[in-house]
Amino acid sequence: MLREEASWLANIIYSIAPDHVFPLLNIGSENQDFREKEQPWIDDFLFKPARKKGYSIIHTDIKNDVGIDLVGDLYNPLFLEKISQMNIKSVLCSNLLEHITNKEEICKIISSIIPDGGYLFVTVPYQYPYHRDPIDTMFRPNIEELSNLFPDLKLIQGKIVEGGTLVKSTSITPILYLLAMIIRLILPIYQPLRWVDSLRYSLWLFRDISVTCIVLQKRL
Repeated sequence: MLREEASWLANIIYSIAPDHVFPLLNIGSENQDFREKEQPWIDDFLFKPARKKGYSIIHTDIKNDVGIDLVGDLYNPLFLEKISQMNIKSVLCSNLLEHITNKEEICKIISSIIPDGGYLFVTVPYQYPYHRDPIDTMFRPNIEELSNLFPDLKLIQGKIVEGGTLVKSTSITPILYLLAMIIRLILPIYQPLRWVDSLRYSLWLFRDISVTCIVLQKRL
């Protein structure tokens, strides 16, 4: 998640009455280290303010790890039943849809979690290089294309959020990031398939990146 993306989401989320947003389900949340150390702006902007105010955020992922509150597969009806008992008011789905092949099905499931009047906050890269996790379908939608995946919800707000150049988008200083990339590129014999990914990524280092961000509401 980009710093600018986290800031945009936070401004929207905390502008809405908290009883319409929380408990918030964070789908595909990654672990605590990712949210607080690798990309610390995620926690600083989005989750730390909620903790300070006692608002409930439930981090869910298919992988069991530190900082994951709820482990399970959204395609599992028993897992969905468990979620339905948690009084979820809104859902955050950030940088997930480009990593799955059955977007329409998962979007329908996500929509079913949200109660009438509840909110969905979705982000997907718009201008961004190929990145495995474990795959990347290169889904790079604009605002309309992304909101059309959720026909039961109404688009409240959308923006293509600019994130500056790729080399400045991580928690690593640009010079160290560039050095690490150079070292990786001169070692193609090590994990050659990953090396090809690194080569693709390196071509974006000084290009501007951006992400499509939308806010949707379940129709009453």
